[in-house]
Amino acid sequence: MTSSPVFHHLPDSAGGPVQQDLSWLDVELVVTEKLDGGELTFTRDAVHGPDGAPTEPWDRPATALWTMIAHHIPDGWRVCGESMWARRGITYTDLPGVFMVFGVWDETDTLLGWDDTVDWADRLELPVVPVLYRGVGLSTARAAWSRQRSAETSEGYVVRTAGRIAAADLPHKLLCWVRPKFATVAPGEAVNEFA
Repeated sequence: MTSSPVFHHLPDSAGGPVQQDLSWLDVELVVTEKLDGGELTFTRDAVHGPDGAPTEPWDRPATALWTMIAHHIPDGWRVCGESMWARRGITYTDLPGVFMVFGVWDETDTLLGWDDTVDWADRLELPVVPVLYRGVGLSTARAAWSRQRSAETSEGYVVRTAGRIAAADLPHKLLCWVRPKFATVAPGEAVNEFA
């Protein structure tokens, strides 16, 4: 696999496909903000959109960043994140970078645990998506998003186990929730603001 896989959604999410089995959610969870950007994958040799699609013109700032760090990405690894230059449905005013990491996959097609993901993002000098909650319990995880974000300021959240996740286990170890009335918005000429 060369890109980020399709993520399953919580049953009450506006997106899909839906994962009904939530029995695994009694482990340590990390909840991150689901940013309204364009998904990109960085490897040592290439940068591309979902399913290997070529990058878009609004991804040029993230692609330029990739040219500076690609030689630090191990062979067979991929760094997945959001290209945040272009404004879509949510306006951001204080982003730490044009590319925000949400996952790092190793050569065994395993998503690194969250702590290792943060460590690799730091090594590559890339920011990670905001963490909203870390602990046990889906209800507390959901409440963390509601306390800190709203449907006007956030696309949603991602809940994942804190540990490593094999690709085959992804539908049972990582789920998304997107806000009601979520719609994919093609970027226009407006750009987000950065710190």
